[in-house]
Formats: sequence, C-alpha cells, structure tokens
Amino acid sequence: MATFTLVDCLVIVNSVTLSDHAFGLDVGGDYEEVEATPFGSTAKLLRKGLPTAQIEIKFYQDYAAGSVYATCLSLFQTTTPFQVEVRPTSAGRAPTNPGHVIAQALLFSFHPLSGDIGGMSVYTATFKNAGNAGMTFPTA
Repeated sequence: MATFTLVDCLVIVNSVTLSDHAFGLDVGGDYEEVEATPFGSTAKLLRKGLPTAQIEIKFYQDYAAGSVYATCLSLFQTTTPFQVEVRPTSAGRAPTNPGHVIAQALLFSFHPLSGDIGGMSVYTATFKNAGNAGMTFPTA
C-alpha cells in the first residue's frame, strides 16, 4: 500500500498563494443528518441533508502586506465569497494531485494572534462553503 507525506502542499486563498506560510491542513465535509423515520419503523431512517464543506489551514502568522494577516483580515471583513484551493503538492492538477476547491468560500472567524512565549505566532483559518457548489475535486 502506498503512503503519502505532506511536504509540498499548494495553498491558494483568494488568488494569493500562501503555501510558504502554511504548515497544517484539514480538508473535509459533512452532511446534516435528516431524520425521515415514519410511524411503525423499528429503526431510525436517516437521509443526507445539506452539505458543509470546509478547509482548515494552519499558518505561521505574517503581518507583511499581501501575506497571511492582510489576506485573511480582508476576507473576514467581506461578505463576498472567494475561492480557496489546496492540493497535495505544488504541481498542477492531475488525478494523482487533485485540487480541493471551495469556489464560494467565506471566513467566519478571525483569531489573528496566537502562540506561546518564545514560540511562533500561528493562525488557523477555517473556510466554509457559502454557495450551493460546496467542494469540488478537479483533476485538470
């Protein structure tokens, strides 16, 4: 069985490549569980409801213009959706390097300063879908 080590991920937030500041990723999605159990049932009947897609990225904080703080602050302050994409490597999209894209994302929380004395200042951004498309996985 093949395994994979994350060492060269591509991270693009609203057309800004922030790969050089990212050190952790969590890409996923969930469907709401909707109960559809009728009378006379002997077990719950569940259906998939609406999905939520999310991409969580851990960054080393940087206050320079055009870097992590400036990019994420402006996105936190807007209600206009934007695109977020991450890939397993910085190479182009391919079946072995799919994009994980939320085409209409929003940043709902902003905690720009976190860390311990003498340690790196870090920032975790969680982007969630704001449009009907959810997350796509393009390979080209």
